[in-house]
Amino acid sequence: MTDKKPNDMENLKDLPGFKRSNPIYFEDEVVDHLISIVLDLGAELWVVKDRLAHLEEVLTENNKMTLTDLQEGKPSEPLQEKLDEERKQIIKRIYGRLYSKYGGELAEEKGAI
Repeated sequence: MTDKKPNDMENLKDLPGFKRSNPIYFEDEVVDHLISIVLDLGAELWVVKDRLAHLEEVLTENNKMTLTDLQEGKPSEPLQEKLDEERKQIIKRIYGRLYSKYGGELAEEKGAI
């Protein structure tokens, strides 16, 4: 009889996406790359949208702005709440389609959102 416990990682190594440096989830590796591109573009889009909303808010209030104001300032609480909601909606609208087969576009909010 052996007291050796099975390595949990051994059970996972055959699952799609296990390989950390270049996970593959689909049979065609190109699909994985396209999904990565979509995720990266969505993140970049959100950064621009968030920053533009803050810029518009400061310009509306002060009629002027410096780069330091933009880099160090933060959106007001009401604007941040609005942005948080818009972020949730854009995530559902764009990324929900990636797993719509499983009801992704109808999924409830999770911690990552």
